Amino acid sequence: MEFKTSQQRSLFAFAASTVGAVASLVVNEPAGLLVAVAFATICFGWRWGIAAALGISGAAAMLFWAEGELAGRSLGSWTAYVVAAFGIWGVISSYRTISFYDQVYKAVQPTLEDIPGLGWSAYPDGRMRFVNPAATEFIGLTPDEMKKRMKETDTAWWTPFIHPDDRERSLQLWRRSLKTGEPLVDEQRVRRFDGTYRWFRDSAIASRDANGNITGWYGTTVDITDQKNAEAALKASEQQLRELIDTVPALIWQASPDGKTAYVNKQLIEWFGLPSGDLNGEALDSVLMDAVYPEERESVQSAVKQSFALRKPFTLKYRHRRYDGTYRWTNARVQPLVDQEGAIVQWYGVFLDINDEIHALNSLGRSEKETRLIVDTVPSLIWLMTVEGLPYYFNKRMVDWTGIEPEEDASGSGSVSSRQTYAELIHPDDKERIATEFQNAFNSGAAIRTKGRLLRKDGQFRWLDSRVEPLRDEAGTIIRWYGVSIDIEDEVKAQTALRESERYLQHMIDTVPVGIVLSNNDAQPVYVNKRLNDNNGVHVDHDDRSVDMRISPSIRDLVHPDDKEAVESRWATAQRKGNSFAMRYRQRRADGVYRWIEDRSEPFKDDDGNILQWYGVNLDVDDEVKAQAALRLADERLARASRMVSLSELSISIAHDLNQPLQSVASNVTAFKNWLNAKPPNYERASKTAEWIIRDVEVAAEVVRRIRAIFSQTEHRRDAISLLGVIEEVRGALADKLIAAKIKLQVDVAQGIPDAFADRVQIEQVILNLIKNSIEAFDGTHTRERLIQIAIRMVGGDTVDISVRDNGPGIEDVDRAFEAFYTTKSDGLGIGLAICRSIIEAHGGQLSATSRKKGGTVVSFRLPITPRSAGLNVGIEVQNALPVGKRELH
Repeated sequence: MEFKTSQQRSLFAFAASTVGAVASLVVNEPAGLLVAVAFATICFGWRWGIAAALGISGAAAMLFWAEGELAGRSLGSWTAYVVAAFGIWGVISSYRTISFYDQVYKAVQPTLEDIPGLGWSAYPDGRMRFVNPAATEFIGLTPDEMKKRMKETDTAWWTPFIHPDDRERSLQLWRRSLKTGEPLVDEQRVRRFDGTYRWFRDSAIASRDANGNITGWYGTTVDITDQKNAEAALKASEQQLRELIDTVPALIWQASPDGKTAYVNKQLIEWFGLPSGDLNGEALDSVLMDAVYPEERESVQSAVKQSFALRKPFTLKYRHRRYDGTYRWTNARVQPLVDQEGAIVQWYGVFLDINDEIHALNSLGRSEKETRLIVDTVPSLIWLMTVEGLPYYFNKRMVDWTGIEPEEDASGSGSVSSRQTYAELIHPDDKERIATEFQNAFNSGAAIRTKGRLLRKDGQFRWLDSRVEPLRDEAGTIIRWYGVSIDIEDEVKAQTALRESERYLQHMIDTVPVGIVLSNNDAQPVYVNKRLNDNNGVHVDHDDRSVDMRISPSIRDLVHPDDKEAVESRWATAQRKGNSFAMRYRQRRADGVYRWIEDRSEPFKDDDGNILQWYGVNLDVDDEVKAQAALRLADERLARASRMVSLSELSISIAHDLNQPLQSVASNVTAFKNWLNAKPPNYERASKTAEWIIRDVEVAAEVVRRIRAIFSQTEHRRDAISLLGVIEEVRGALADKLIAAKIKLQVDVAQGIPDAFADRVQIEQVILNLIKNSIEAFDGTHTRERLIQIAIRMVGGDTVDISVRDNGPGIEDVDRAFEAFYTTKSDGLGIGLAICRSIIEAHGGQLSATSRKKGGTVVSFRLPITPRSAGLNVGIEVQNALPVGKRELH
């Protein structure tokens, strides 16, 4: 018995259970209640079955009670009944879960589970009857869940798993088959248990009875995802191939076995300007042939027919007319496609536009001619050799130079076996060396550069500079050698002459009686001559890998320790400013004796003014310096003697000029006193004597004024002068004294110091006097570091302050330092600072001196930077009161 709906099955089970219960009551037999247990378990499941077993056990107890037999019967009978009820429930549950699906169902439907893919069967009205385990496993449902869905609507079991885009179409096809009885064929996407959709082909046919009525539907659902993907890939590949054929930069066409054009790609249509509509084979052949250059059309047509007749691949080059009317060279290549029997299936052809290539080849031919012309006219000897080293080509220059032209074999095969090496052209003295170099190059594959003498056609050997390079193929194998030779005979002669000149110059530099040194911009020597090496005992090591040289001991180590700081300072200044360097200092000779040298160096600059090197000479001036020192000492002694004589003469003159008025004053004062002490006083004679006293005093005052005039200057010439320049000149003049006294002189100039408005000679005398006073102050002292400092600073906006400091013993009485004839030196006159003060005051400035607490003296003066005094006669040339040669400032 088959039920069309689950409700019918439930209703039947309920009715059967009711009939069994009623029959038990009527016949008074509790065994009829077991029918309810069986049907409840079979139709509703194990839960309803156990409930029914409990219920009928209670009902049987009531029946036994009602009959009064429960007391009379043994409890074991009722217990046996209960065990039978639960036994029936257990057996039916076991068969329902195992045998129903594994045994009974297979017996009823023995083929559906074995159907590959997702198998199913349905009732005639479309309700699902059976789904094989493969289907439940694919969608991820258990058999109970599947049965529950099958009890619902006829589509509840599968519509949730169909892709939304395919659901409505699939429902329409299924309903149409149910209505018409036609087989169902559908493709749809079904969701797998992991959430992914796969394509399936759903096929179903109706099962009919003898009367042709539909008794059920049987279907299979086969996974066609791979087939769909393959079809999509094939479609995409076909589309890609179509696009490739249409976009590839070539004109592609296809012809039938008889040579009739059947297909052309888009590039060919656009290139020839064909209509967009389809053309048959004859029309295409006619269009393509009409586009051939008129003068080549007949030959091309004949060649094409013959090639198709021979049924072999062929290639033709001719000109085609493009859509714009221009004729361009094309290369037509045609290849047949044959089947397994060797029969031609179709022809494939391609037109390649080679117009640019043809023009390039023509240009290349012209270029080769031009290149050969260049090779033949270039002022070099160019030649080629085989891999074995045999010459086989000389350019025209080489042929004209040697008078030899390599020739091919008489056979014309291009063989080089009989060609000569022309080794007889090489000078005998160079032949072995050059042969060895070439052999080494052939063995190693390295390039060659060599120089040697080659015999010219006039019989003269001339020097050639030759370079040979190998030419390699793509695999790196040498296929030939290219050589070029340049006539360097004149260059060799010039180099020989240059070497002789260099040798002579080197000999002259090494023998000249001065030390010559060449230094880089860092003052590091890069060359010293032999005289300097011998005189100073230095050892020179040259580095073969560079131009650097190591000198031991270094040039700096030869400088006297007392002069080293001054030399380095002067060198630093010269390097910074790019000026010439000139200085005298003491340098150690090879015998360990320090001698005075005069070091002069000049910078060598490039076009941009950057210093490249320094060229210097060292002159031995030790004898000259010693002679100058002796002369200076003699001059100083003479000057002191002259000062003493001048002072004596000046004193005699002063005493003589002042003696008479002073004696007259003394006599008149005595007379004046006598006239006043007379009895009675003679006032008239006393008054007359007083007048004489006044007259004599005025005479003495005039004498003093004349003496002061000697040390004063009444007129001045003022110009704008650089104070730093004045100081540098004074320092240069006193350099020997500073070095001899081991005194360091430092100059500190503030930024932005303008020029002062003064008499340059007078200001130079002032600075010279102040520095000499500081130098002389160190005499007899034992100061560890003797230092004189000169500082220039701005004061206000129109005055500059110059101070001279030393760390000597200082001045005991600063207030009297500027008094005339006051001095602390045994041989001084004491008028130097007085004259300096007069000069500074005459310039509108001030001169002052102070003693430092830690020892030493500071003498400073201030000068205006612009003319301020109306009394200054600017631009007037005057003479000093004393001749210039007799100015003695201390």
